Amino acid sequence: MFDNTEVIKYLKSKEFTCQELDFKGVNIISINVEIADKRIELIHFPEPEIIALPVFLLVNPSEVGHLAHVLNYQDGDYEFGSICVNDRDAVSVNFNMPLLAIEESLNRHISILEKAITDPIWNRQELLREFKSCWLNVCDFNDRPVLLTNDSGSLEEIDVFRPVKDRKFGVNSYYLAQSKNTDLADIAKIYWKNSSDRSLAGKAVVLPLTKIEPAPLIKSQLSEWYLDIIDKQKQETINNIKENYGRWKTKEYWIIFNAQVPSGTVWFCLSFKSKKGKKHSLPLTKKQLENWKITAVPIRLFNKEAVLPRGGANLDLAITKVALVGAGSVGSEIAHKLSASGVQNLTIYDPDCYNIENLYRHVLPEEFLNYGKSLGLSFSLQRQFLWSKANSSLDKLLDLRNPRLLNTYDLIIIAIGSPTHERLFKEYLLNTGIKVPVINTWLEGFGVGGHAVLDIPESKGCLLCAYVCPDTLARGLSSNLNFIESNQNITINMSGCGEQFISYGAICSAQTALIASDLAIKYLEGKIKISSKVSWKGSEHDVKEHGITLTNRFYQFNDSLQIKPLVHEDCDVCN
Repeated sequence: MFDNTEVIKYLKSKEFTCQELDFKGVNIISINVEIADKRIELIHFPEPEIIALPVFLLVNPSEVGHLAHVLNYQDGDYEFGSICVNDRDAVSVNFNMPLLAIEESLNRHISILEKAITDPIWNRQELLREFKSCWLNVCDFNDRPVLLTNDSGSLEEIDVFRPVKDRKFGVNSYYLAQSKNTDLADIAKIYWKNSSDRSLAGKAVVLPLTKIEPAPLIKSQLSEWYLDIIDKQKQETINNIKENYGRWKTKEYWIIFNAQVPSGTVWFCLSFKSKKGKKHSLPLTKKQLENWKITAVPIRLFNKEAVLPRGGANLDLAITKVALVGAGSVGSEIAHKLSASGVQNLTIYDPDCYNIENLYRHVLPEEFLNYGKSLGLSFSLQRQFLWSKANSSLDKLLDLRNPRLLNTYDLIIIAIGSPTHERLFKEYLLNTGIKVPVINTWLEGFGVGGHAVLDIPESKGCLLCAYVCPDTLARGLSSNLNFIESNQNITINMSGCGEQFISYGAICSAQTALIASDLAIKYLEGKIKISSKVSWKGSEHDVKEHGITLTNRFYQFNDSLQIKPLVHEDCDVCN
């Protein structure tokens, strides 16, 4: 840690006006700056070491005006403004040159203030753009937040249900305001709104604003700000609220606003609680507001536009239809990644039950033991990805040989590890002329690798290109992508024939699922338009211990995770 004297000496050498002051027994640095004929004071509290951009606080910010990127707060009798210059932790700071870091940060703070003070148009646009952050600054966090499920943002009255008693975590710990026509999966609607555990708290009105002002600076301005906003809306909207939505008398009301700001659609909420415990109608005038205590409360919006892009999901994938055959360790990971990417219409085919032996390389938790894998997986996906419409079937791959069914899918993904059934299915597609794209993916034992091939009917290259024998150039029975030589016993027998299994771990199945899922999403998004193949290569350590022979491809392969054309010049189908 360096002393303030050294900092002050350095800043003065850079023509800053600064001095050391005592603040509650702490020696701080005060810097005076003049901006547009206004005297501005910034203060800096010394830090033992510089681990982020040094902070400078604006003294008495309300005297300067309502400034963008400045959040006001009280510290006893003192008022300070916290200035947002950047994500402080995201900036690479030269901590070896602390004086330079302090100067750089001070200049950034001053630059923000100069822009906000001297350019009122920019300042207003920025205040609106960062409306949500400013609103959170006046929110009351003592009460539970409101979780709103709403897709349209149009004018609507909604019942608000209390949090489930004694629940502190999860959806049940929120107030719930669920629109009647929200586009949630049925399982989510049932699970979230359990009427036996939730009691009716009051009413909420969703109010789209045609005009909006920057958020109030402090909580005491909420009433004035609210009445001003109501006054700025179209009269027909206010009349509609009075006649159709505001007559219900209750002890609690919420108004959930949405408005267009430069950063997009912003949602925020005001809570109204009766001062004397009596029921009143929605307050829309100053006189009516006298009966209510008004607070800003945090709101959590749950709709596709707010949640999916934030998590990296693609809204356009909602209309695609995908069939996933196989819900084992690889298939379950694929189902999870497809759903997380935005695929909603997913049908999972698998006749097997979820057994205790599957626990350590499957995504399902233990409460789904003895469920059908496909059923448990579809239910689990709908619980986590609340717009998922994943459904299940006990049918096997060869049961799907039905043109009417197959032609409904945009993509079929096969993760069953059965090359015979996969080749039979490919023969069926060829013989019937069904033009559905198919991804086949499989995992090899002992961590040596995994593969995925995308077969697009309109493109050169097909699954059978991956079965051209390297030695004879004729169609073979094992894939030429494999890293383990064929005709070897690679199963491990622990206690008899019924307990044989192929050795691989959850990391290997997840890696294989990732390359298959990536291939699928890139195809569905139109980023891949030719039949393709991709492999990942692992270690030969375990196969050597078991005396298993690897192919030449394993030793020559240097293209892990790279997507390559699938076509083989000697394939009897493609050529």
